[in-house]
Amino acid sequence: MMKNIAKYNPVQHLKEILEQQGLDISFKELSAGAVQFDAVVKLNNQVIYLETKREITPVNLSKILEETKNKSKNNTILLVGEYITPKAKELLRKKEVNYLDSAGNIYLKLSRLLIHIEGKTAPTVPGKYKSRAFTKAGGAVVFQFLRDPQLVNEPQRVIAEYAGVSLGTIPKVFEGLQKEKYLIKLDKNKWELANKERLLLKWTEVLREKILPSKFLGNYKPVGKSMQEMLTEKEIKAAGFKWGGEPAAALLTNYLIAEKFSLFVSTKVDIIKVYKLVPSPTGELELYEKFWNHPEDDLPYVNPILIYAQLMATGESRNIETAEIILNEHIKPNL
Repeated sequence: MMKNIAKYNPVQHLKEILEQQGLDISFKELSAGAVQFDAVVKLNNQVIYLETKREITPVNLSKILEETKNKSKNNTILLVGEYITPKAKELLRKKEVNYLDSAGNIYLKLSRLLIHIEGKTAPTVPGKYKSRAFTKAGGAVVFQFLRDPQLVNEPQRVIAEYAGVSLGTIPKVFEGLQKEKYLIKLDKNKWELANKERLLLKWTEVLREKILPSKFLGNYKPVGKSMQEMLTEKEIKAAGFKWGGEPAAALLTNYLIAEKFSLFVSTKVDIIKVYKLVPSPTGELELYEKFWNHPEDDLPYVNPILIYAQLMATGESRNIETAEIILNEHIKPNL
């Protein structure tokens, strides 16, 4: 629960949206009293409880919904976020969960009312600091730090080489991480990565929104074999291709049966030739170009950090459950 979204009054905002729609609806704010929600309003005869969050994403959505469910007691809920990602909105609509963001996008489904407004963008704040740590290039650097937290103390040229970015990117990433308290300077020459689990969640959104779309090479399907058959073939390991997401999780944990497949490659030419892949808009296999240059192991799947982030970014419960296993068993011990 968040008591204050800076200079944003969700109750007043909701009232203004309803008035703009010209609807004949009585609106009244009630006292939150002893309830655990941030605000309570009454539309006609229906009471709605407002739960406000700074940001709602596929990564934190399951936790938010679980928390809300535990205290809602079947009450009508309106989730309010300063920012709600498009994917999170899609998931909320599928679950028929009401939402409102600070830009004025809203999904409100009541017994005799349905309001759905999309496409609005919040005005930018002049002079607002924009961290370079969470751009596409910055995200590639942060991945290296999450993969190996000690890398923050390596020469910047090594970091840049491993991340595949320009040397000039590294100081900007350091500055951004330091400003947001993810990086602490211990002394003149010593740094320490901090709040690593929170940073991992933040990076998961960067991966989904910025890195993966820029590295997507297309959908493909193998000729003459199923994806499950392709997953069991040892040539993947020998060729240096790396499974990501669900197939990687299946190999790592033996807990998940992959339904969607992703593969990371240096170039798509070799993988297409070896496995006779053909382009297909509905192909089960998504190819991505690798966004790292660090020395790799000979395992057939990507680093657990990337597996976890891909699973969490789907917002699907079965993937999130597997992601938590990977977090506890394969990531936390090394963070």
